[in-house]
Amino acid sequence: MKRKIIILIAALLAPVIAAWFIYNKYRVVIPPVDTTKSEVGWSAKSVSDTHYGKIRLSKASLQFKDSKLVGGEFEVDMNSITVDDITDAKHNEDFVRHVTTGDFFETNLYPTAKFVITSAKEVSNLKYEVTGNLTIKKVTKPIQFIAALNQVEKTKNVTATIVIDRTLFGIEYGGKDKPGSEKDWFIYNDFTLNVNIVSM
Repeated sequence: MKRKIIILIAALLAPVIAAWFIYNKYRVVIPPVDTTKSEVGWSAKSVSDTHYGKIRLSKASLQFKDSKLVGGEFEVDMNSITVDDITDAKHNEDFVRHVTTGDFFETNLYPTAKFVITSAKEVSNLKYEVTGNLTIKKVTKPIQFIAALNQVEKTKNVTATIVIDRTLFGIEYGGKDKPGSEKDWFIYNDFTLNVNIVSM
């Protein structure tokens, strides 16, 4: 009798357990992002110099399905730009002021920049080919890059190095043969973002 009851209970629970596993496999999970631990670094080069610094992540989200990255987005505060390699206080202040003007990011009019994932394809173990739309100064362009997913206990973080052509967003100051450049000095069009988004 007891055996029959156990078999009956097992038969009743089996579809519930199966449904639970299927639900967890296909549902989209959006864990909270820790913006205090997340970081966006930047670097840019001219013919004679390399500068680098950070930009504060104002908000972000990552989407996972069956523990795989499927979507997400992040936004940065363009008024939070810092430069870490210039040690002279006045030069540092002048540099930051300049990159926030209309020659570059015009942060008084465009205080944020945003990236939204449109697809994330796993190309190898924990490496993803990420495609999405980047918006800078209200200009939106598609970009693609490789991102890595790392997990330690309950913490997941996504890291990526993203190379961006600033001229695609109308930022041409100091480019070769553009205003602000000279015959033997110019700023390269590409700049790099090193992104690390930490979710709990």
